[in-house]
Amino acid sequence: MLVLAMALPMIANNRFERGDVNQSGDVSIADVTTLIDYLLTDEWPGSSVSTHEFVDLGLSSGTLWATCNVGANAPEEYGDYFAWGEVVPNKETYTWATTAWVYYEGSSLRFSKYNTSDQYGAIDNKTELDPEDDAAYVNWGPEWRIPTEAQISELISNQCTWEWVEVNGVNCRKITGPNGNYILMPAAGQRSGTNTSSLGSNGNYWSRNLFASGTSVNPMNAFKLYFSKTMKQRSSGSRNQGCSVRPVYVSEDVPTSDYERGDVNQDGGVTIADVTTLIDYLLTNEWPDPIPAVDYVDLGLPSGILWATHNVGATNPEGLGDFFAWGETAPKANYVWDNTAWLSVEDGQKRITKYNTKSNYGPVDNKIELDPEDDAAYVNMGSEWRMPSKAEIDELIENCTWEWTQLNGVNGQLITGPNGNTMFLPAVGERMGTSMYHLGEAGNYWSRSLHVVNETVSFPTGAYKIYLTDAGLTWNTAERNCGFPVRAVRIAQD
Repeated sequence: MLVLAMALPMIANNRFERGDVNQSGDVSIADVTTLIDYLLTDEWPGSSVSTHEFVDLGLSSGTLWATCNVGANAPEEYGDYFAWGEVVPNKETYTWATTAWVYYEGSSLRFSKYNTSDQYGAIDNKTELDPEDDAAYVNWGPEWRIPTEAQISELISNQCTWEWVEVNGVNCRKITGPNGNYILMPAAGQRSGTNTSSLGSNGNYWSRNLFASGTSVNPMNAFKLYFSKTMKQRSSGSRNQGCSVRPVYVSEDVPTSDYERGDVNQDGGVTIADVTTLIDYLLTNEWPDPIPAVDYVDLGLPSGILWATHNVGATNPEGLGDFFAWGETAPKANYVWDNTAWLSVEDGQKRITKYNTKSNYGPVDNKIELDPEDDAAYVNMGSEWRMPSKAEIDELIENCTWEWTQLNGVNGQLITGPNGNTMFLPAVGERMGTSMYHLGEAGNYWSRSLHVVNETVSFPTGAYKIYLTDAGLTWNTAERNCGFPVRAVRIAQD
């Protein structure tokens, strides 16, 4: 119970501010008192513990799924129905005229929020629900969210097995994860107008993402999970429909650079040393350098470079972690060219404002390696880490052996160095647009090096990456807007 309470994120920005132990929104002497009280009593004042249960299915992302729907008290109960972007369930009628963020100009449909097309009014390019419009967050609390499209895709991937079962007279899908744990999702049908249809024959569960096909996002629809007795798939649903919500527990999604409540000095535990660190901060307004939280392995490579044991944003070697466009340091919902740092389109022509070696893309700076502030490893893991260079990828490939295998049910390559030490690279797939591709089939990992062949041949629209499949390990390149994980290398500190 205490561990769960410590894991709950703050509502502001969905993450803890370091040192705000009492979660008041700022850092003050009151936080010192709260921390001391905890060390004396082993209880947080005003701690809140989730009243809803979740299941660890052993998924590669680490996502934890709730055991029942919002509005239900048992796994097989239907629960409530929500229009997408609404937090109050079970309306009398589910039509465009009664849906949040929707209005008409004459006979023309308009969206006042979550709009990506000027056909429907002012564009805000929001493609993922804000917490205040998320039925899981509002009805269950800040530790819960409606799942992303990627989390739904993972649930219907070959990581899980699906069965059609009857529980207490209700048709359900029993979804069993790689570790043998399972959830039940009832075939709750859907609401449209004043009718409820398909009860007992199919299930419709919202994601928190607008629907996209390739790089085109349709603001009229959102991604949903659809299943019947014979089918399971990602689908699209009109935002005015009433669908079920099965939340995910989001504390496991908080990046590893966020801090547990009370672990002020970031050493993995809460002790009297954290009190000292907090008092020092209040006196100096400076935090000490964080203690590295990521393990590394010495593979015995000629350069002596040390590789991280898991991806940025992951908590174990087989975890997917976060996905980044090249040159960006935070994950996002939509991976397209004109939504990527330093990239744009002008009059149909791709433009690049940083890391450019060709004048036809704009001003040339001839930067061919990421600056630290644009390096996802450096920013998220600390100054001792970097994304690997092309040369470091070459060294890994040339000096190691690899084996396609599974770790805790996750496909990937086990890489063995010259000294016999190993590391595991999971087949994490890739993010393009708002979709996930090739999960469990291939792995892509960014380097920090632009695609430069030699002094005269370069392709600044792309960068080098590690590419792995069941056939082996190699390098190739990809456009900078693609979403790939990062496996960092450790840089020696002076």
